Parts: sequence; structure tokens; C-alpha cells
Amino acid sequence: MFWNLLTGLLVTAAAPDFSAPLLSAGEKTSASVATLRSDGQQLVLDEDVVDTTPSEATDEVHSDHVEVWLGLESPEALMPSRLVTTAPDGSLFTVRGKDDPKALDAIIRGQDPGMTGEPDSDDCEDDLQATRATLGRVPAKRVRMMVGLAHLGFFPDGRAPVRYDLDRYAGLSPALGEGDARYEAQKTPTGYHIRAVLQPGALLFVPRDGVRKLRVRVDAIDAGAAGTRESLRSTSPAPRWADAETLKPVTLAMPLPVKLVEGLPELGRPGPLGPGAKQAFDALPPFFLRTGNTWTGLRVLHEVPETFGLRACVLRFDAVTEHRPQTSTFGPPAAFLGEGTLQVPMKTRDAPTTLFLSRAPGDSRAALSEGPVETFRFKDGTPGFVEAVTSPMMGRYTSGACGAADTIALRLVRMEKQGPTRTLLLTWNTCDSDIQDGEQHVLAKQPDDGGGLYPKYTWATPGQKLRITFGTRPVLEVGWKPDGSGVKAAAVPTP
Repeated sequence: MFWNLLTGLLVTAAAPDFSAPLLSAGEKTSASVATLRSDGQQLVLDEDVVDTTPSEATDEVHSDHVEVWLGLESPEALMPSRLVTTAPDGSLFTVRGKDDPKALDAIIRGQDPGMTGEPDSDDCEDDLQATRATLGRVPAKRVRMMVGLAHLGFFPDGRAPVRYDLDRYAGLSPALGEGDARYEAQKTPTGYHIRAVLQPGALLFVPRDGVRKLRVRVDAIDAGAAGTRESLRSTSPAPRWADAETLKPVTLAMPLPVKLVEGLPELGRPGPLGPGAKQAFDALPPFFLRTGNTWTGLRVLHEVPETFGLRACVLRFDAVTEHRPQTSTFGPPAAFLGEGTLQVPMKTRDAPTTLFLSRAPGDSRAALSEGPVETFRFKDGTPGFVEAVTSPMMGRYTSGACGAADTIALRLVRMEKQGPTRTLLLTWNTCDSDIQDGEQHVLAKQPDDGGGLYPKYTWATPGQKLRITFGTRPVLEVGWKPDGSGVKAAAVPTP
């Protein structure tokens, strides 16, 4: 048998990472077999299918073809597959860990409180109704999702591969890139043989540290001759649609590295990170989603519906968990302090974040920041930056005095070999005019024309003393010793 699809001698000669016969119900042996091999760059899937009654059907589902299921090692750890959904938003929930639409309906109707304990105040009825409204409208219904799984189809006539179940990804839009899934089909005396070469993108979902373990199932669908019943053979003894438990766990002898983000080779490959970089990389999305020829960061938020509309009302429907995928896109890398340094922008739900890196032989350092304002080197050459981080003054946005106010924390960040260190320089808020140092001493007042959230920053002494201007005049200067210690802040005298 001659294959034009180049896979390399190493792959075809290596022992398979996965090998299993394709059996129909009641069969104990079969000449149909599927194997999977990795060469450390790609996967090669071979399916030898016995089919002596070729069908003329061309339907993607009800025709002779092979379906391949590929999944993360533990898709359920990313997001449950069995969920409950409601109109109008199509939000996805579990109730006490189960896909129970009747239980969710009871909570929405108020027949089940859905929470432990009672509201903190008798005045919480409006907030209670508002929180129930976030759960959607009755009736709820069960739904299945496939976040963490890929479902591909290959055909004996060699047509383009098919990706099934496009509406089962919880609002995500996974898409194969060019060359992610290539295959060839050849007729054999007993049926047909398919060889598919799969790049990591064919998995659609990959862990942040590359592909070492995955799940696999191969099904062969025989449409049969006209007027006969369709039959299914599978590498699973009890194949079920979109059920990760029917996919066999596979450990690759040669793990697959994945190029996930330009400029960040630390992502997408197995191996430990040094202490200077681990903290920042651990805060990045734990999985990545294939979106055509690029990868998008992915995590799933598992949140309890809650409201704090009235400060006295803290309402949490802790019987309910909403499961919401969150994606992150990465921008192009750029040096921020010359050779050996790199900054990579990341955006999650319109919230910008920047990953800063410093690389030297045997010394990799990283820090993640939501609000960098100035970058510099300390006197000993250590990279650093000043960041201004905004957060709700009350810990959450709520009613009452200052309920919608923000606190701004100005911090000094030093990218140490053992990980970044942060020192609080100043804080202020949008509720009153006080500006405090790191020990909560009031140093100055914001002028009436000072734009609390967005002051201006300029160096009084580059890398060692920063001047903060609110409105039209400088208000404060904050400085530190050459190694970042001994922080001192003082008001600028009024002229």
C-alpha cells in the first residue's frame, strides 16, 4: 500500500500509543482495527475498516464513514457536559451538581430557596426577585455540551473531513486551521483504509503545557446495502454520543508541543517553569481553543448566581452553579526594556492584562499586570514596573454611599528570580479626596479637577522617584532606594 501523505518512517515503525479493534454489539473479534501514533509533532491515525457492502449514500451521517472522537484527558474538569439551560440568554447551569431542570424551575419560581440560610434583611425581596431573574425563564431544559471534545468524520471517497456538532460548544466557535486534519482513503479487498495526519489543532482543545494525555474513540459506520439497517463498530464496548467516559485514555510516548502564542515558547510544551516565571504563567488560561489558524486562551468560570444590589442583602443561590466559558486573546510581543525582555498583551472580556518577561540563560522571570504605567530597571539591572490597579472600593459594587466607587492601588513591582514582589506605594479612591501611603497615612488631597482614576505619571528621578499629577498640578512624589526598598511618599508643596 502506497501513501502520498507523508508521515515519516519513525511514525509508521513506532509502536502505537493506541490500538483497538472496532467491534459491533456482541462481537468478540474483528478484522477492523484503529491505531494512533505520535512522533512528537503530530498524530497519525490509521483505521482499517472491513465493509463488504459499500453504500452509495453521500450523507455526512448516514453513509459509510469513520468518526473520530478526541478529547482532553478530563473534559469534565473543564466543563460539565450535562447541563441545564433557560431562555432567553441560554445560560448553562447545574443544580446541586446535576442537570436537573425541575430543580432549577423550582428555584426560579421560589418553591425552593436555592440557598442556605435566609437573606440578611427583610428588605431583600426586590433583590431576591432580581437574582431569580438572572436564572432565566421556566421551563428549563437539559442540554449536552462538548467543551473539551472534538468530533471528526473521514470518508472512503476522500472528501473533505467533517467536524460534527458545531452547536455544542457553549457559545464558543472552535475551528480547524489549514492542515490540522489531513487524510487519505484507499480501497482494500475487504473495505477501505483511512490514514489521518492530525496536528494538535485537530484536537480543538489543548492544555496550556502541551499534549501528553488525551482520550480517543473511533467508530466505523456501515450504511449497508439499500434497504438494510445501518451498523456501528467502535473501539468502545458501549459507545455513547458525546460521552467522554467512552473514550479511552491514552498517554503519548512522545508528547506533542503546541505553538500557542507568538513569543511565548514556554506555553504549549511539557516541562517545569522556574520559580521566577511560574506564578505568572500559572495565572494564564489553563487551556487553549483552536480558532482557525490561531489559538485562544480558555478557562471556564463556575460561578454561584449572586447579587449585592442592596448592601444589606447578600444573596447567593449556592444550590446553582453557572458554567461560563471565558476566552482570552493575545497580541503581538514587543520588547519593553531592550534585549532579553518581552511584553505580551492579553485581553479577557475587554479587560487588558500584560505579561512581562525577562529571559537570561538559566533565569526566566515573569509578572502579570492589569495596570502597568511605567517600566524601568532597578540599579542592579532587575526589571520592574509601577502598576495602578483598580478595584471596587467595597469589594463589590453595591448600593449606598460609595457603593459604586473604585479604589486605585499604585504598586511597585520588582521581577525577582524567585518571582515578582509587590510593594504598595499609594492608594486613593473615587469617593473621597484622600490620598494615602502604603501604611494608610493621608498624605494629600485630590484637587477638585483631579481625575481620580486617571492621573498622570512622570519620572522625577528615572527609575527611582515618580511624580503623580492629578488634574493640572503635581500632588505627590513617591520614591524608593535603588533596590526597591525604603519607599517614601510625600506631598508636593503647593506653589
